[in-house]
Amino acid sequence: MSQKLAVSESEYQLLKRLVGRVKPGERYTTEELASLLGLPRSQIESLVRLLADKGLLHIEERIVEKYVVTEEAERYLREGFPEEKLVKLLHEHGGQLPVEEARRILGREFGIAMANASRKGWVSVEAGQVKLVAEPLVEAEERKLLDRLRSGEKLPPDELKLLRRRRLVMPEKERITIVSLEESPEKLLEKVVVEIGALTRQLIESGKWRSVRLRSYNVAAEPPRLYPGRLHFFRQFVEYLRDVMKELGFVEVEEPPVELEFWNYDVLFQPQYHPARTPTDTFYLRQPREGSLPDSLADSVRKAHEEGVARSRGWGYRWDPSRAARLILRSHTTAVSARVLAQKPRPPFRFFSLGRVYRVETIDPRHLPEFHQIDGIASEDGVSLRWLMGILSEFLERLGFREYKFRPAYFPFTEPSIEGYVRVKGQWLEILGAGMFRPEMLAALGVDYPVAAWGMGIERLAMALYGLTDIRQLYSTDVRFLSTIPSRWWLYAGTQI
Repeated sequence: MSQKLAVSESEYQLLKRLVGRVKPGERYTTEELASLLGLPRSQIESLVRLLADKGLLHIEERIVEKYVVTEEAERYLREGFPEEKLVKLLHEHGGQLPVEEARRILGREFGIAMANASRKGWVSVEAGQVKLVAEPLVEAEERKLLDRLRSGEKLPPDELKLLRRRRLVMPEKERITIVSLEESPEKLLEKVVVEIGALTRQLIESGKWRSVRLRSYNVAAEPPRLYPGRLHFFRQFVEYLRDVMKELGFVEVEEPPVELEFWNYDVLFQPQYHPARTPTDTFYLRQPREGSLPDSLADSVRKAHEEGVARSRGWGYRWDPSRAARLILRSHTTAVSARVLAQKPRPPFRFFSLGRVYRVETIDPRHLPEFHQIDGIASEDGVSLRWLMGILSEFLERLGFREYKFRPAYFPFTEPSIEGYVRVKGQWLEILGAGMFRPEMLAALGVDYPVAAWGMGIERLAMALYGLTDIRQLYSTDVRFLSTIPSRWWLYAGTQI
């Protein structure tokens, strides 16, 4: 028994059903076997493949072309062919009708009806009248052909050509499986033994257990790996940052990425001669090139740049409104914060924005021309740089960081300013900039209270947390690579950073 081939109970039963029904050396399609054995074709397809893998029979796959009846033909078979309807109509009206009257009654089918009825010699047209020539009970030959085709009969080429010309049938490719046996099913049954996964009471009581084989199991085998669908890991990270901000009481605001230079630079007290405001650093729109400035605010911003406000001397140059009106792709989400402050919200408030920003960069493992930033602004009782450092500490700790530090820095629109660093895998990484908005900026906006602000690039932080060396990996669509990235990294943040 040990030399026999192991088969399942279903495979064994199929071989038993073949006894007396098939002959060695002959070829059978699975559709023929399904009809012969009274089993579903899908079941036959799967079982013959299993038996073929064990060398008990041979299978061959072919692609064949067959013709199927179209929906239009099915409708004609139900409701009548257009030419049949025309003959019936003429018979009901005494054998003839004006052409226009027949057209009105038959509608869109009139042209098809006339063409085919005339070709078949059923009607004629004389002096604007359609006259019936054939017998009133004629039947379209296409109806008979379609009935033969649906019954499984193979039609000759000239008849198929007629049906195809009228779009009553369409070709369809079908994969068929052909099965053949070298030996009779009786001899094949002698070569096999049924293999079972577990003993049952019925097998023991009947004594059938002596004629079956128990399947062996490898208890050391690893279970199969499952890869369920999930969000892209970088999308998960972005959404997690959004959730943390909302937990800290910040309200999200959004603006389109196409922005005026006015909001991206001028309102933030960045002079128009700053090197960042050139095509080598900023993306400018070609069409349309300009937008409209808010008149009331534009004059205040002009004064801040030319003359100075809030005890500042300004930048001392002639401010150009046409330059401020140019349209760009925003280079930072602080432009969104500027728009929010221009509405003069009354404290207390906490707002944040999270979106894509654009800078002219050469793509390499560390840079992309398009990336994400998160920006936050807040004003309430006691707001100060010390208060801001406390909020940022809470934010970083909620991301799982235990080691972080701040140091003084410079930014055009905040004073005092700081940079934030975190320790990732033994190295200090700069991830954010923050500070109190400058008096010149707030005064130009008509804001008379202090505002704390901060922002950071998301991709750089994600690269460090996930241990990536190429920023392009954050946007990878390689399923094999994505399967190596843990889902919801923050569950393990305490052990990673």
